[in-house]
Amino acid sequence: MILSLRQAVAALALILLGAGSGQAAQVVPHRAAYQLSLDRASSASDVVEVTGTMDFEWADSCNGWTVKQKSAMTVGYSTGESAELGWNLLSWEAKDGLKYRFLVRDLQGGTMTDQFKGEAALDGPGRGGKAVYSVPGNKVVKLPTGTLFPTAHSLKLLQSAEAGQAMLWEMVFDGSDAKGLFGVNAVISRRQAAADAGTPSSPLLATPAWRINLAYFAADGQAAEPQNEQHVDIHANGVVDLLVIDYGTFRVRARLMKIEPLHGPAC
Repeated sequence: MILSLRQAVAALALILLGAGSGQAAQVVPHRAAYQLSLDRASSASDVVEVTGTMDFEWADSCNGWTVKQKSAMTVGYSTGESAELGWNLLSWEAKDGLKYRFLVRDLQGGTMTDQFKGEAALDGPGRGGKAVYSVPGNKVVKLPTGTLFPTAHSLKLLQSAEAGQAMLWEMVFDGSDAKGLFGVNAVISRRQAAADAGTPSSPLLATPAWRINLAYFAADGQAAEPQNEQHVDIHANGVVDLLVIDYGTFRVRARLMKIEPLHGPAC
């Protein structure tokens, strides 16, 4: 089985894309580096090793929020074979949550295998809209009423956590594949203390955090089981220090290794 790196790290992008929308969440733009590894595998899994890195940058662009992400992962299998996978993302989202632009590239062995590029817009807060892909050519995806883009979704997660809400279900569009739209069910844990001793030392990790379990479902709502599940440790300022992606027979871990704040432009 060849694991899609886009699937493995899209959850972290979804959380981090929204790390800086609105003052109420008291979140901070930042640059972070993560190490990817195999968290665990069952006897039924043919994945025996995962190594890799992910570089992530979230910045204030005055009228919106920009994200740059570059990921690379090597997956080893019980057959002795391995696959070198990559996933790159560039995105921009308006601060009112109504417009979104994206460019996503999948790589294998250093060669691009897929590309998704386009723009999406909502007709107003809480309303539907559409996404138009320029790559692949002129594809249109209808966005149902209540759809959120990644920034708006992540902000809502943080607000729900602060309010003590235990669950949240939303439809989210991120353009990470040919459909780009999926249902996300979040289960939010109790507020936790600051980061554990395994994370780098930084004032950005001195804030309380929550563990949020996320399940991703196909947008058509016909599948009873999620496509994949993750849990993420996210701080009140939007910084993620740990992500674990559960594929049933194995889990991939993304652990924070380095982090620094980014100062916004003079808008």
